[in-house]
Amino acid sequence: MIAYAGQAILHATIAALVLEALLRLWRVQDPGERLRLRWVVLLTPLLTAAYVVLVPARSTDGFGVHWALFAGARWNALRVGPLGAASALTWLLIVLGVALYLRDALPFLADRTGRRTPEEALPDAHPAVRRVRAHLGPAAGATAAPSVDVRVLDLDTPVLLCSGVDRPCIIASTAALDLLTDDELRAALAHELEHVAHRDPLSGWWLMAVRTLQCFNPAIQIVGRQAVVEIERRADLGAVGRGFGVPLAAAIARLGSASDTRSDLVDDDGPAASLPERVQLSAHRHALDDRCERLLEARVPVRSGLSPWHVGLAGATLSILLFFVV
Repeated sequence: MIAYAGQAILHATIAALVLEALLRLWRVQDPGERLRLRWVVLLTPLLTAAYVVLVPARSTDGFGVHWALFAGARWNALRVGPLGAASALTWLLIVLGVALYLRDALPFLADRTGRRTPEEALPDAHPAVRRVRAHLGPAAGATAAPSVDVRVLDLDTPVLLCSGVDRPCIIASTAALDLLTDDELRAALAHELEHVAHRDPLSGWWLMAVRTLQCFNPAIQIVGRQAVVEIERRADLGAVGRGFGVPLAAAIARLGSASDTRSDLVDDDGPAASLPERVQLSAHRHALDDRCERLLEARVPVRSGLSPWHVGLAGATLSILLFFVV
């Protein structure tokens, strides 16, 4: 098991570095295109498992000596206490991977299990619901409001997000609506409509499933977080394309300054107490400021023309390369 974990971590790390180089070489800026290549990295553990099960000859000493480009077992000749260097490093990376996984998984699961049921939503005749529906059409750039399920909750906590796997819907709270002006609400809804169009809640669950299966793999945890950033960036650019860059930045800043906000617009980590939490919160605020600055620039990156053939070529090349990394 430790041998598989070591290979999975090594393979995902190499794949992440290679794909990052390809993103720069091909000058891929569009978040949707970048997300496709992120998924190539996230699926490398399946490749590692296939090698272990289907090609047991890779695990022999002969393959490691004559064919392997990198044989991690050779590093076990160096001792770190009772363990070989490769095993010690693998255990260290496993601890790091689990820490990164728990850092995101626990809030993710707490948020999903703590959400209110649809029965608690306000009726369609309520003024808050009518206000949201009135702005859906302009947010979508259409004359009529799109057919999207909207649920408004009477809460003192600002809530504005897209939820639902089978049928994505927009969930908002009266506290969030009270914070936002009409322009900011339209911009925020434009962002959430992008999530609905791409079925991003389902992608979020797939990402968490991959990260759970590879909870020991720090490379997968890091790339998984990068994939979430690409998803949010794609939704931002969809709103920018409809002319909502400035009000969306204002909505993000306003929701980000409110306490206990639950929204994919800000992803607030809550109040900081300890030094690590204060450092984390500072980094979060810095990322939020950078995001608002990009929205104010209102620049939509030109697609690089990344086709399924490019993604397939990257995946095939990696599968050949990683076969010789044991």
